[in-house]
Amino acid sequence: MLLSLTLLSGLFILLIAIFPYLVFFVGIHRGEKERPAPEPEEYPSISIIMAAYNEAAVIRERIFNIKESEYPVDKYEIILVDDCSSDDTLKKAEDACWEVGIRHMILENPERMGTNRSINRAIEAASHSVLVTTDADVFFEKHALKRLITRLMSEDRIAAVCGDLRPLPEELTHTSRLENTYRDYYGRMCAWESAVDSTYNFNGGLVAFKKDLVHRIDDRRGADDANTAFEAIRRGYRAVYEIDSVVYEDIPDNFSRQYKQKIRRATRLIEATVANLDLLKKKRPFSRLFYPLRIMMYLLTPSLFFIGCIFLLSGFILINPLLPVVAIVIFMLISLIWKSNLITAFVTNQAYLLAGLFNLGKDMRVWESTSKKQ
Repeated sequence: MLLSLTLLSGLFILLIAIFPYLVFFVGIHRGEKERPAPEPEEYPSISIIMAAYNEAAVIRERIFNIKESEYPVDKYEIILVDDCSSDDTLKKAEDACWEVGIRHMILENPERMGTNRSINRAIEAASHSVLVTTDADVFFEKHALKRLITRLMSEDRIAAVCGDLRPLPEELTHTSRLENTYRDYYGRMCAWESAVDSTYNFNGGLVAFKKDLVHRIDDRRGADDANTAFEAIRRGYRAVYEIDSVVYEDIPDNFSRQYKQKIRRATRLIEATVANLDLLKKKRPFSRLFYPLRIMMYLLTPSLFFIGCIFLLSGFILINPLLPVVAIVIFMLISLIWKSNLITAFVTNQAYLLAGLFNLGKDMRVWESTSKKQ
C-alpha cells in the first residue's frame, strides 16, 4: 500500500509539474503559426542601445558585427551606455564607431546603474522613434536586424519584437550544446505564443520596440527584456518573438560560470512575472492562457518537479534500495553521452529556476560579465 501510494503520488505530482510544458508541446506542433511579414517599403531609422560593463575584450568586434548587418548604415545610430567600466570599453567602442563610420553617442553612468536604468537613460537620449536594445557581447546574423524591424513594422498592433537567441554555432562545449537544446525548444514556445497573441519571454540579446508605445521600462525589478514586453502588453499591444531574427551569444564554458548567468536571468524573469499579475484581468489570449501557464511554469513547476522526483525515488527504495542509484546513474550517463538531449536540458533549467526563486528579493540589476573572453 505504501509503495503504491508513494509511486502514484510521485507520478501525479510530476504530471502536474510538467502540465504547462505539455500544453506548449501540443501548441508548438498543432497550434497557430506566424505568417512571414512583408518587407516595408522603406526601413525606418533606428537607435541601437547597448549597455556595457567591462566588455573591452569584445566591444570592437561587436561594433564591426553591427556594421556588417544588412541594415542600411545611414539608418541607425548606436547609443552606448558605459556602466562604470574599469577597463577601456568606452574608448575601444568609440574608436571602433569612428573607424567604421557609424553615428554614435556615448553615455557614461555616474555610478553602477544596471541594464534597466541604463536603457531608460538611452531611451530619453535616442534620436529615433524605433529603438533596438542589444547586449555588448552578442553577435547578429547579417539579416537579423532587417527581419526584426520588418516584423515590428508589419502591424500597428505590434509594439515590441524579440529576436531568437542561440549559442555561437562554432561552440561545441557541453554547456553550449545543452543550452542550444533548451533554446531551440524555448524559441518555438515563444513563437507559438506570438502567433496567437503575445509573449513576454524576450531575450535581451536583440529587442526592438516603438518609442511612442513603450516610453520606458520598469527599472525597479525584473529583466529589461521581459519588462519591455510587459509594457507593450499592458498598453494593449502585441509583443512578439521573431524566430528568424537570429542573434548569437558566447556561452560560458563550464557550469560554474554558466550558473551565475542563468541564475541572474531566472531571478529577473521571475521578478518580472510576479510584478505584472494584474494583467491576468485582461480579456485576451495572453492573459487567459499563456500568462497563467508561464506563472505555473516559473513559480510552481520547479518545486513540484523535484518533489515528484523525491517521491518516485522513495518508491524505488521501497522496491529495492539500489533502484534509485541505478536511476540516477542512468540519467548521468544519458547526460554525458547524449549531450543535446531535452531531458537533461529540462532538468537543468528546473534547477536554475528553483535557484532563481530562492534569489528573489536580491538586487540582480547590476551584472558582471560571464563571457569566456573575459
